[in-house]
Amino acid sequence: MLTAMLDSKYHGRRKGIAIREGSVRQARSEAKLSLAQVAADQVSRTAVHHIENGRTKPSLETLRLIARQTRKPIEFFLLPDANPELTRAHDELHELEQLTSARDFEAVVSLGLSLLEKGWSNECAAFVHLYLGQAYCRLVQPVEALKHLPGARAYFEQYGDEWSAVDALDWEASAWGLLEDARAIGLANQALERCRKYEPRPKQMEARILGHLAGMYVVARSWALAISHYEAAAEAASAVKDLLQMAKMHHGLGVTYTQLEHPTLARKHLEKALALYSIESDLSAVYRVENDIGSLLMHEGQLDSAEHHFLTALAGAEELHMDRRGRGFVLSNLGEVSLRKGRVSEAREYLERAAEVGRSVGERIVLAEVHSILGQLEERVGNLQAADDHFREAIQMLGELEAANHLRDCHMDYAQMLEDRGDVGTAMRHWKAAAEIGKAATLGIAAYRKDEAVRLQSGRSVS
Repeated sequence: MLTAMLDSKYHGRRKGIAIREGSVRQARSEAKLSLAQVAADQVSRTAVHHIENGRTKPSLETLRLIARQTRKPIEFFLLPDANPELTRAHDELHELEQLTSARDFEAVVSLGLSLLEKGWSNECAAFVHLYLGQAYCRLVQPVEALKHLPGARAYFEQYGDEWSAVDALDWEASAWGLLEDARAIGLANQALERCRKYEPRPKQMEARILGHLAGMYVVARSWALAISHYEAAAEAASAVKDLLQMAKMHHGLGVTYTQLEHPTLARKHLEKALALYSIESDLSAVYRVENDIGSLLMHEGQLDSAEHHFLTALAGAEELHMDRRGRGFVLSNLGEVSLRKGRVSEAREYLERAAEVGRSVGERIVLAEVHSILGQLEERVGNLQAADDHFREAIQMLGELEAANHLRDCHMDYAQMLEDRGDVGTAMRHWKAAAEIGKAATLGIAAYRKDEAVRLQSGRSVS
C-alpha cells in the first residue's frame, strides 16, 4: 500500500521527468495557448514557464496536464530513449482518468486494483490510490475509500503537489462525511481554504468542495450554512459551465428545502436538477431525483403523480442495478403510496422487496422506513401486535441512526394510530417524543429563517 511506499529511503523532492528541449514551448505555440491556459488552474503559470526554459523538470502528472491541454501525445515531449514503462504508466493513468470522467466507477475500481499489483513508481501509485478513493466515494463505500485517500494525500503533501493533495483531502473529507463522522466538516473546510489560495481560483474544484460541505451541513441540520454553500457551489460551477455540478447543487437545494418544508422552492430546484442531469446523461441521478420529486408530491397528497415518478425511478433503478441509495428507497415509497391508495397486498409486496434490498446493502434507514409503513399496514388489517412490533423496531433503528425528521414522523404516525385505537395514554407519550424532536427542528428552521432575513436585507449571501 501507499503508506508503506512513503517509508522508503528516498525522501527528497522528486527528480521529475527529462523531456525533449523546446517541446513544451513548441506544443504550446502550435496549440496557440497562453501559459495560463496550459496551466489550467492546476499548476502555476510560472511552473510552466520554468519547464519551458528547462529550469525544472515536470512531474508525470504535470506532463500529463501539458499533453492534455496542448493535445499532444505524451511521447511528443519525451526523449528518444525514454523508459517505455513511463509511457505505459501514462496510458494506464489516462485510462483511469477517462473511466472516472465517464462515471464508470466499478471499472475504475477493477482497473485501479489491478494496477496496484504492477509495482509502478510511488508517484503513479499515489494517483491510482486517488482515483480508487474517489471511485469508492462515488460508489458510497467510504470505508474502502479511506484505505486509499489518506496515504495518497500524504504522498502529494510530502512532495509538494498541492493540487493533488487538496483533491485527495476533499475526497477524504467526503468519505468521512458519508460515515457521518464529525471530522468531515473540518477536513472539508481545510480543503476549501487551500483550494482558494490558488490564483486564479479553480472554480470547478471549489464547487465540488462547497457541494460536499453543503451536504455535511444538511446532515448536521445547519440549514443556513447548507443553503449558502449549495448556492456558492452552484455559482462556482456556473462560472465554468459545469452542468453536472450545477445539477448536484440544485438537487441538494431541493432536498434541503424539502426538509425546511418549502415545497415550492424544493420542487423548483429538483426539476432544475432533473433537467441538468438529463442533459449530462447521469441516469442514476435522474432516477434519484424522480424519487425525491415523488416523495414531495406524496407528502402533498398528490398520490397519482407521486406514483408515476416512483414507477419511473424504479424502472431506472432496476435497469442500472441501483441497489445502494436507490432501489430500496423507491420500493419503500411505492409501498407507502400503494397503502395510502388502499392496495394492501401490493403494498406488502413492495415493502418486502424494499426490506430485502435494505438488508442486502446494509441500508438501515430503508429498513426503518419499511418497519414504519408495515406497522400502519398491519394495523389496517387488524394485526395489532405486529403493528406495535414494527413501530417499536422502526423507532429503535431511527434513534440509533439519529435520523431526527424520520424519527419525529414515526412517533407521530404511531401516536395517531394508538389514539385511533383508543390507547390515549401511550399515544400521548409518542406525541410528546415527536414534539421534543420537532422543537429542535423548529429551532433550526427558525435560525435559518432569521439568517435568511438578514441575508435578504443586506443583499449578501449567508456565510
